[in-house]
Amino acid sequence: MKLNIIDDEGFIAIVNNDSYQSFVDEDWQFDQLTAHFVSQMNAGNIAIWQTCNDGGGNWLLSFQEHPSATTAFRQFEQNVNVTSGALFLTNYSDLTLAAQFLDERIPARHHADLKIELENGWYKLTVRQMFDPDDYEQEFDEEHISFEVIIMPSAQPLLSPVKNVYWRDH
Repeated sequence: MKLNIIDDEGFIAIVNNDSYQSFVDEDWQFDQLTAHFVSQMNAGNIAIWQTCNDGGGNWLLSFQEHPSATTAFRQFEQNVNVTSGALFLTNYSDLTLAAQFLDERIPARHHADLKIELENGWYKLTVRQMFDPDDYEQEFDEEHISFEVIIMPSAQPLLSPVKNVYWRDH
């Protein structure tokens, strides 16, 4: 399955909307928000990463059972718990709206179709970045995969605790 998402800020995420606690504060600060993301990753509710080093882009993600033969620039693993039969792909704009307003939820209405249907249980997500973020002039097309997401059932609920949003340089 392939899903496309536009992100203006340089972060995208895969979220269990059933268990993700989205609200942070009406006047949140960036450090407070990233600490919230880390807490929710360590609870198994979200996998979030920085897409590139100079803003966002138009990303095509391929969700699959096995990695392609193409060498990834980098990758990370994050376990996520599915509790309502699906995960959702979302972007930073939607996450920040939900962090600021109690009545905003993930997925945002305009991203409700970015749904990855799965049986309930724990999954290991391996997110593979297929380009060098420092040497990349994105030319989006229907076949250029930006990120591969390998989804495998996991008997182990959580991996080692994370300390920051994946690939966030500062």
